[in-house]
Parts: sequence; structure tokens; C-alpha cells
Amino acid sequence: MLKKITFLSLLLSLFIAPISYAHFHYEINSTATLQANKKNQLTGVAMSWVYNEEVSGIMLRAGRPLNALAKDIMKDLLALDYFTRLEFNGKKVLTKKVSQYSLEKITQNKQNLLKLNLVLPLKSPLYLQGNNTLRIIHTDAGASATLFYRNSNHLILGKFASFCTPKVKAIKGFENGEAPEIVNINCTAK
Repeated sequence: MLKKITFLSLLLSLFIAPISYAHFHYEINSTATLQANKKNQLTGVAMSWVYNEEVSGIMLRAGRPLNALAKDIMKDLLALDYFTRLEFNGKKVLTKKVSQYSLEKITQNKQNLLKLNLVLPLKSPLYLQGNNTLRIIHTDAGASATLFYRNSNHLILGKFASFCTPKVKAIKGFENGEAPEIVNINCTAK
């Protein structure tokens, strides 16, 4: 029981209580895949987030099963809107609660890291075809996590690749808690 309380306190410090730990910042390397239905409408965004070595190490040392850890992370992320805002032609896209997620241990550059996979479903499907722009913005209002794509290779368009082009725009001089990048996916008529 004490181990669980200690772990939950750590988890809260990472995601919920940044004022106490304003100096603690960590990076998440992101990949996003656009999901489509049979009508070629956008139905969701599948994301993979690889936590940096420090945060991965803290969570792994807690010794909890990955599925229990994932459940706690998702509970916290729900309260933070999954660090994600989607916009379609400048208007906020409404999303549903994430129900598909998993957490796995991976090795990358000889480091043991944690990778969170989740699908952020849309409340209503969207037609991207035409002169439309989908924007993905990641922010942590608590100013602890910074999510990066680094380049457009981490944006997988799937069925939309024939008429959409992704672009990652770095924001120079971003403050903690602000988006370090804006992802624009510009789509045209097919």
C-alpha cells in the first residue's frame, strides 16, 4: 500500500502539481497517425509518446505492472485534455475519452524507455479533402511536459497522404507550458 501511495504521489508530481516541481521538465517524443473510416473521413489520431530517460526510469523503478501504470497515466491525462488540442480550419475539434491505450517498455539508443500508445477519437468524423487544415497542438498547462515531433516524418497520414501535406513548425522562444511546435496538415481537393 505504501508503495502505491508513493507511486501515486510521484505521478501527481509529474502531471498535476507543477508548482511544487516547477523546475522539473521532461520531453516526450511524439508520433501521430491519422485514422480514417471507410468514407475516408478522419475519425481519430493515434499517438505514440516516448518518455525521456529520466521520467521512464522513475516510472519503471516504481515496479508497477505496465497496465496499472498506463491506467493511472490515462486518468491524469484525461484531466489535462491529453496535452492535445485539435483544430480544423481554426475551430476546436471535439474529441471523446480515450479508451484504446497501452504502455510498453522499449529500448532506444541503449536506453530503457516507456512508450505510451493512445488513440484520441473524434466526436464526429471530418472530411479533410478540400482546402482544409488540421492542426495538432500539444501543451501541458502545468509546464512539466514538452511534446515534440521534431519533423514531419513523425506524422503518418495514411489514407490522407495523396492530398494532405504535413508540416511541423517550431515555435522559437516558447515558454514552459506553451506548445514548442505546431503541426499543420494542409489538405487540398484530390
